[in-house]
Formats: sequence, C-alpha cells, structure tokens
Amino acid sequence: MKWVYSSATGEALRSELTTLGSREDVAGLVLLATPSVDVTNEGFETTLQSVSVPVCGGVFPQVIADGERHDAGLLAIGLPSEPTITVVSELSDPDASLPANGSEAAFVFVDAYADPDGVESLIDALFRTYSVGLSVVGGGAGRLDDDGPSLFTADGVIEDAAVMAVVDQAMGIGVRHGWEELAGPFRVTDADGGTIRELDGEPAFEVYHDAIETNTETTVQRDSFFETATAHPFGISRLDGEPIVRDPFDLDGGAISCFGPVPEGEFVTVLSGEPDTLIGAAEQAADTALNDETVAEDAETLCVFDCISRQLYLQDSFDREISAIDTDALPMVGALTIGEIANDGTGHLDYYNKTAVVAAVSDDA
Repeated sequence: MKWVYSSATGEALRSELTTLGSREDVAGLVLLATPSVDVTNEGFETTLQSVSVPVCGGVFPQVIADGERHDAGLLAIGLPSEPTITVVSELSDPDASLPANGSEAAFVFVDAYADPDGVESLIDALFRTYSVGLSVVGGGAGRLDDDGPSLFTADGVIEDAAVMAVVDQAMGIGVRHGWEELAGPFRVTDADGGTIRELDGEPAFEVYHDAIETNTETTVQRDSFFETATAHPFGISRLDGEPIVRDPFDLDGGAISCFGPVPEGEFVTVLSGEPDTLIGAAEQAADTALNDETVAEDAETLCVFDCISRQLYLQDSFDREISAIDTDALPMVGALTIGEIANDGTGHLDYYNKTAVVAAVSDDA
C-alpha cells in the first residue's frame, strides 16, 4: 500500500492528499490523524471533499509511519482496491448499517468514548454478519484529554459512532498482549457497560486495591489511580486464549471505569506485565500475521494498531516494542489507539485494550 505522512496543514496538506488520491494504484484513503489536526475545521472537511477517491479515518493519540512514532501530523494510507465506506451512527443497533458480505477485510474505527455497550453491540453485529469470513483490524479513536468528535468521512466529522472501510485485500492478523495474571479471579457482581461497581460482592476499588497491595510493593492511592491502572489492567477470563484486557482509567466512589465493556457475571483477574514479556508478545503478533496462510509471501505492508496505554506504561521501552514488530522487508504504518479491534486468528472478534494488533496486508485482491 502507498502511504504519505505529512505535518503540513491547509493547502499544502490538501495538495498531498489529492496527489496521493489521484494515483492509479490508489482507490481509497484511510487517514490516521493525530490531535494536532483539527478535524472539526471547515478547511479540513473541504480537503477531504477534494480527494477523488473514498476516504475515512479518525484521530488517534499517535501515528506510526515507517516504524517511527509521531504525536503530530497525519498519516494517509492508500488502498489499492476501492473501499466500501460505512458509518454506523447507531451503535446500539448496528446491524442495519453493515454492508453486505463479499469482501476480504475491513478497517474498523470506533469512538473510544462511545457507550461501551454500543461498542460491544457493534462487535457482536460484525461477528453475526461476517463470522470469520472477514478479517477485521482497527481500534478506538479519540484524544486522551478530550472526548470530542474523532471520526470522519468526506461527508464530515462524526462522534459516538463507528466507521468502517471494507476492502478486497488479503490480510493476516496477529493479536497478543503479554499481560499475566497477578490476582483473582473475581466475579463481576455489579457492572454497567465499562463500569465495574462490585467484585465478589464488594466495592470494586477495595478489591482492586487489596489485590495489588497484597501481591506487589505498590501503594494504591486514589489521586494516582491512573498511573497504577496503567500497570495493572483487568483481564476477562477466556477458556481458549489470552484473557481480554480491560483498561481502567477512572474512579467513581468505589466503582472503576474501563475502556470497553465488562459484563456482569464474568470472571476477571488483575494483571501485571514486565517490559520484556509485553515486547515479546508484540513480536509474536507480528510473526503470526506474517506467517498467516492468507497472505503467504504476498504481504506488502504491516499495519499496526497498538494501544497508547502500552506506550504510557513502557515509556522509553515502547520504542523497543515498535522495533520488535518492524521488519526491514516491509513498510510499517499504523496508530496508537484507545482500544483495539481485531480477529485473533482463532475465530474470536473482540474489542481489546493494552494489546498489540498487527496486520500483514497484501496489495492483491
């Protein structure tokens, strides 16, 4: 896939995008913008409308261009086959909006601050509609310090929604996180969407607090909760694979709010992770994607959707994770997302947190 990273604005950005969109080998654009790009500006909408091919995308905390992270600018990825772009504006009832089956893969982006139950409804609808017949990658769009509009198409900016670009491209996918169980399991006895009120009948924060202080040397305090949560997410138990990670980010009394739904009745564990283990897991995700028989030796690009909270936890070591995924043989592009969406190669389609998703993408339909 052809791509362009740009720190330009205004007419200069418009020129770069229209030039990329006019190439014979580009039939659509996926745009991954950083918070430095004002997607609500009328000029940005005019720029999108000036592109001659279908376009969609979102705002993410950082983007990855040729293996380098950027917290400013915009990454434009050219698609070799014309995408079917769909906006799912009603996440609580997404079935009516999903396009008919018949393509190989889809890039799916969802408002990270949308109702977690709505996000779960979208994931369920995608699986009901396409089962394992559609390879899906993407993630949660948004800014870490602002829940404003973060998704867009040529028709304008949207929020509390999802956008998907369905394409005829072969795609191998790897999904790994590397977090390990520290304490639990605990039964979720009271929850609503992504808010866990009680674990084993006790206030969720009390259980979380005791689990960490009993098993580590960390002191858990309310005023530094986000820093503690970055190192100790929840894991939703799964019988035949790694637990699905849920990222805590806020407190409301004794309740803990997470990105992504945590269904009442599930069992969760408190997780921990060592840098080498997390980095090794990301490398395994890349290996899985590249060795997928779907792409065999035809992969042309690595598309990576890695979680911004992994970067916040690993800090300077996160560049080691990027290097572990990178390969000299293929260009590497993508974004650091607020939650990740993917098939994991075993029939699962889920919304993840703190997880590395790698797609090896072929230019051949």
